[in-house]
Amino acid sequence: MKKRKLIALAIIIEGCIASLAGCRNDSASNLTDAGTVNNQTEIETIVEANNEIELKTETENEIKSETETELITLDDAEEDEDYINVPKLPEQGIKLEDFVPQKWWIIDSVELDYNEDGITDYVGVLETKSVDMQASPRILFAIASDKADSYSLDFQDANLIRRRDEGGVYGDPYMPLTAEGTSFTTHAYGGSAWRWSEDYTYTFRNNDWWCKSSVDTYGYMGHMVSYSEDDWESGIGIRKKRSDDFDDMEENWDSEEYDVEYEIPLDEPLTLEQAGMRWWLATDHVTDWEVKTISFGEGVELSEDMVKLPGDSRIDYCDVDCVLYTFSNDAFEYIAMYNWKNKELSVLAKEDADVDYLELYKGKIYYSVEIKESIAQTASDGSNGNTKRAAVGVRLNRMELDATGKETIFEYRYPNEQAIKDNNIPYMALIYEIGRDEIVMEVYMGGDPSNLFYRINTDGSGLEEIGRI
Repeated sequence: MKKRKLIALAIIIEGCIASLAGCRNDSASNLTDAGTVNNQTEIETIVEANNEIELKTETENEIKSETETELITLDDAEEDEDYINVPKLPEQGIKLEDFVPQKWWIIDSVELDYNEDGITDYVGVLETKSVDMQASPRILFAIASDKADSYSLDFQDANLIRRRDEGGVYGDPYMPLTAEGTSFTTHAYGGSAWRWSEDYTYTFRNNDWWCKSSVDTYGYMGHMVSYSEDDWESGIGIRKKRSDDFDDMEENWDSEEYDVEYEIPLDEPLTLEQAGMRWWLATDHVTDWEVKTISFGEGVELSEDMVKLPGDSRIDYCDVDCVLYTFSNDAFEYIAMYNWKNKELSVLAKEDADVDYLELYKGKIYYSVEIKESIAQTASDGSNGNTKRAAVGVRLNRMELDATGKETIFEYRYPNEQAIKDNNIPYMALIYEIGRDEIVMEVYMGGDPSNLFYRINTDGSGLEEIGRI
């Protein structure tokens, strides 16, 4: 049996298991050797791929069995705002349970001595008791011993733990905390046939919590196509990527080799609070985008009622100070910034093409944008046909926070002129990471076997190709 049939069979069986387990619809984002295998190998592969789901279900049942009878419905809560808003946890207590607000419960906790005073400290996770609030935030928190019979709240964060509804078909993505020394690690796993995992470690030093390391994976069943590891103690990030084309995956299922492997220098580690605000799902938890003032950059001609709020738009970047996002109006794409502190919304600039991957780095805004041009299509008789505006490449731009000084630091145009004339250009996107004044970019081309990877300095100098898929 060819591997493609094996993959298809695995999907069917996984779907049946998910259905029997009452899993939800897939809401997650974004392989074995080619040739013949025997039935026993097929069965072992499929069973191994689904053991994780069965083990996860058993673990969740064990954790929740003791408290299941305490869960209440939304009607019982009378739509109390405590089920929507994240409460402030008590500052002091005698035991772990003293830090649990009314109508919340502890789903997990670990013991460690992170302040190194010889007395057990705790890191835990809270969630609301309402069974209807699948989208309710979860609270990650830590308490430290003041003395033998007293504890103080060290931190609470409602962004770093995925919610029940953020695991896709797999269901609740939560996996139990682990701890070692003065560090703890959060774990999440989800998806369907395409699966992802997240393992983030935080360590206590200099009286604060800091990011220590992280590992993110993405792949089809057991075949990983993307591996990302950051080690802030060494200051180095490792990236490994390979083709996600099914034919390529079939041929290289058992291979541990990647098409592209490279390092990216990391900036100074983030604090846990900063990491929480940088988390890409953090803004999903915001319920009130209060705006006190709206300002417009040079060349932006919009009335205030035409401006869209971040909650109604695609947010690309978030930190403790601001949010960067885009919205469309009048055939233009607008770049906007929302400031948390003064509640000011600034519409900075506009582009006549799709804008993506906004990022704020050392006082400058970076973003990728399509290169759009009018193309005279070739008619069947060889003459020029209709003219159509189409994306023929991608650019990486940067500008000051007030949208002045805009410059292009990288540009890639699709090289096949005939494909451009025939309007047969694949989808293209420019994906990038910035660290220590270097940028690593991936020019993604849908349907094209060659995704290109480049390294460049933030000022546009030193361009080099580092690999391709």
